Amino acid sequence: MIDERELKEQLLENTNKDFLSWVKAYDESLVPIMKQKGYTCIHSMERTVAFTFGEFTFRRRRWKKGDSWVVPVDEKLGLEKNTRYSREFMYQVARLSTMMSYAKVVRVIELTYHIVITKPTVVKAVKLCADLLEEQKDYQAYQEDNITKEKANTIYVEGDGVMVKSSEKDLENRRIDLSHFVVHTGSQKVGNNRFELQNKKEFVSLNNRQARDQVLDYLYHHFEMTKDTLLITNSDGGHGYTPYVFKEMAKALKVSRHEHFWDEYHLNQKLKTFFKPYPAELLDKAFQAIHEHNKSFLRTVLDTTEGLIETADEWEQFDNFKRKLLQNFQYTKPATLRGFRHAGIGIMESQHRKITYRMKKGGKYWTLRGAEAMSQMILLTDKDELRELMLGSWREDYQKIQALKGLSGGEIKRLESKKSSQSMPTARITWKQFKP
Repeated sequence: MIDERELKEQLLENTNKDFLSWVKAYDESLVPIMKQKGYTCIHSMERTVAFTFGEFTFRRRRWKKGDSWVVPVDEKLGLEKNTRYSREFMYQVARLSTMMSYAKVVRVIELTYHIVITKPTVVKAVKLCADLLEEQKDYQAYQEDNITKEKANTIYVEGDGVMVKSSEKDLENRRIDLSHFVVHTGSQKVGNNRFELQNKKEFVSLNNRQARDQVLDYLYHHFEMTKDTLLITNSDGGHGYTPYVFKEMAKALKVSRHEHFWDEYHLNQKLKTFFKPYPAELLDKAFQAIHEHNKSFLRTVLDTTEGLIETADEWEQFDNFKRKLLQNFQYTKPATLRGFRHAGIGIMESQHRKITYRMKKGGKYWTLRGAEAMSQMILLTDKDELRELMLGSWREDYQKIQALKGLSGGEIKRLESKKSSQSMPTARITWKQFKP
């Protein structure tokens, strides 16, 4: 029986020969065209680059015309200056980093691609994403005027924090609190026992206020608010996620009907934790009062509990619990008693899971920038949008916008004319001729 590893090595060797042959043929094909364009070949240089189909050292020509330098082979392969890795390779490194530790990414890359990288290479991929996220945010600001607003009868917004450990020594308790918000337009059944959130959009930031502003900005530019629009919000009531925060959001959007919920999962946890030392019957009755939305009955349950208190510590816990529960009782009213279904409400914990699974388990520690970048990369991966961030055409559009910033109309026309005259010709050796 053949050793599959030996067969793979033979196939990789064939790929190497085919790739080098393609590079040479493509480079040769452009010689007369580049000369016709007025370029002069200065020299040819070697370059080593890791692709997803192998690591290769190849030689290619560098051309010059005035102050303009071009390397046709590099442009064809989409290679950036002074980098050892192709864009696709870095994308796959970044994608793997959202699923496993940096050390494991190194091992997986070596196992699957036979390419040796180090942890700093993975860090570099994450930093690249961090830079691109900033650029994409700036780019999207230019596109807001072209967005067609969507009509939605019901819009759901939920928010909660995710706490992860930090390697930053200056941070209090060495913890990073990520603010996480989810926007969607409802839950729809897509399988036998599977539901999917419609038009889901997630936001995560180190700054709670910034995350809320992003949510508000998104809602304003993407949805048409009418007198019939219902805004449903849900949270655990913690700092940055109080009912007041969401009321202000509804007010800014000029929504006439807003319904806020005290997150059922967190409310139930609080009830179970508080009533644990007391007879089980009291917990059952408290749940009944919530389910029926009977505040008078809940007071009776609390009064009965008060009669069982024996210590000052118990009294303090009881007083705090009672005050918060009664103050926020209006937000415990079930959806069915408000005239609509519960489906689509209380999805935050399940949406947290993809972040907490990667960023909290295994004793992981994060820098501030690393935590923000990774959390956003995870959200993009979940929606299969990380490739668009790293390889999408928006990057070229953004570079054009940046280049044209501050230029006059005449300067813009001259620049476009110059670029047109210097544009690269269509290659005679196509990429399809090389199939790694």
